Amino acid sequence: MSGNRIYLDHAATTPLRESAKKAMRQAAERFGNPSSLHTEGRAAKETIDSAREAVSTALGCLFAEVIFTGSGTESANLAVIGAALANEDPRRTKVLISSVEHHCVLHTAPILRRLGYEPVSIPVRADSEIDLNALEALVDDRTLLVSVMHANNETGRLQPVNTIAEIAHRHGSLYHCDATQTFLKGSAPLPIGEHGDDCCDLLTVSFHKVNGPKGVGALYVRGGVKVKPFVSGGEQEREIRGGTENLIGIAGAGAAVRDHLNTPSPDSSEAKVTLLNSLLAEGFVPTVTNQEGVLAGHVHGRFPGLDAETLLIRLDRGGIAASSGAACSSGSIEPSHVMLACGYSESEAKESVRFTLGDGNTPEQMRDASEIILKCVRSMRESRAVL
Repeated sequence: MSGNRIYLDHAATTPLRESAKKAMRQAAERFGNPSSLHTEGRAAKETIDSAREAVSTALGCLFAEVIFTGSGTESANLAVIGAALANEDPRRTKVLISSVEHHCVLHTAPILRRLGYEPVSIPVRADSEIDLNALEALVDDRTLLVSVMHANNETGRLQPVNTIAEIAHRHGSLYHCDATQTFLKGSAPLPIGEHGDDCCDLLTVSFHKVNGPKGVGALYVRGGVKVKPFVSGGEQEREIRGGTENLIGIAGAGAAVRDHLNTPSPDSSEAKVTLLNSLLAEGFVPTVTNQEGVLAGHVHGRFPGLDAETLLIRLDRGGIAASSGAACSSGSIEPSHVMLACGYSESEAKESVRFTLGDGNTPEQMRDASEIILKCVRSMRESRAVL
């Protein structure tokens, strides 16, 4: 970061930790192919094995249950589409996907249809929490897989993932959980345990969300769960994801994970409260009223009557980086699908802004951020009043 800018978009991506940079520089000198048997190849494979060990430790799973991918998006695609490709039960033709999933899950629906599956949307309540009664009514013995994220990337709302897993497993269905926003965040335990009924079968993580490099993700595949690859041509990653591994990226990912395990990020709760209270005093309307069910670093809501895109441009000019939702769709003029699914109108959805905290965001800094944000809000209101 340059100058005195304040970065409040950690849900989109995070800065690289020094440990990750160092590991990537070292890995750049290991040019051997990890699949080769010679000394250079074995050195590269040891780097990958070390990273896989760190990730499996962080997840609380077995070493062999971690599959490296090229991104969190690929991981989620591999979970949903890969499970569909591997399905051998002709009765299992339904795939349930929550209406507030990230687009990397939602956009698998057309592919699923071409494969002969019926994707079905699971509705949510006004605060973006999954409607468990609706899920109970939708899941049946025809359901292959249920996909519901651990925490929503826009609102920060934590989902009752263990209950969701129990409901899915009661009908013999698989449960995929996108944990991109919760991995190593400490907000809630990941739904991985001793392979119980309340645990997931497939779980997605992305390392640039935890101070690692972009272009590297991972998929947890519970032992015994079948997933077919859609990137073929090699036997890498247990024959689930072909292609020579991204050695430099994986090395950085492993280092970032080890760093988090040894030195977790500071708790953002106090800084969040400082920011949120200032915004509430100026008429900010949070999407989730009960903040106990929201990620510690998430502040999401609306300043009624103010266009989020205009506000974000003013904030950027004032030195604050924030967003209106998922970075993958930040260039879109479409209203947030999450807000629409929660029952908001299109105009209300276009008012939603997201501030997400992480390393370096202190209560003192949030007081400074609040002054800038409120100055921009008041200026926009004055401009509207003149019109």
